[in-house]
Amino acid sequence: MAIICKLREIAAVSLFSICTLSNASPVPVHLVGDTVDFYYDKSQSGMAAYGELFVVGNSIFSQPTTFSANAANGSTESINAFGTITIVAQSGYSFDAMHVAQFGDYQLSGSGATNNVSGTLSVSDSNNASTASTDALFVTGLGINDGQTHEWQATAGFDLSTAMWSNVNSIELSLDSLLSASTSTTGESAFTQSKFVGGGMVTIETSAVPVPAAVWLFGSGLLGLAGIARRSNRT
Repeated sequence: MAIICKLREIAAVSLFSICTLSNASPVPVHLVGDTVDFYYDKSQSGMAAYGELFVVGNSIFSQPTTFSANAANGSTESINAFGTITIVAQSGYSFDAMHVAQFGDYQLSGSGATNNVSGTLSVSDSNNASTASTDALFVTGLGINDGQTHEWQATAGFDLSTAMWSNVNSIELSLDSLLSASTSTTGESAFTQSKFVGGGMVTIETSAVPVPAAVWLFGSGLLGLAGIARRSNRT
């Protein structure tokens, strides 16, 4: 009986450990830029469409292979991607601006074939959600219906050097993108994809935090005292 009770105890402890692990908070992915750090949870439900994220300099980007909408012969399809990234300015730097550039291909064939790209970019202070801004993606290049492949691009951005963002060193950046394709009858086709080729999906601009004048004066004072001390030692 003692052995059976012990086995039950071990099983209970093991089950508790498994439950604890399954309920644990996901560990964020950490990518290091030149003057900023990027953090994100890759298990976000809308993040998968963007694909794997990479960093070069202060730009984070991806080249997704499944972020596309296809329609033919009277059908309609749409796909939505959404993800939030935490961006932290490294010590000695502050945010100046941020830009988003999204690129893709599309193809339309048939008078009833249409497609659309839309979305919003939002940014907020990680420590104060009321400090926030939202901008709609500005999309260009869509509309050519000749059965050939053409390119589109979408852009958005924020000036983070204004008083509103002063002393903010960590921001939450959310990108919501929607692709859609539609056809009205047999024989028509529509295709839209996002591929992010040609630049950073998100690019952050920073500048070095200026050293206060008082620090320079304090440093100059120390140098002056050191010079006086040397002269005193010589006498």
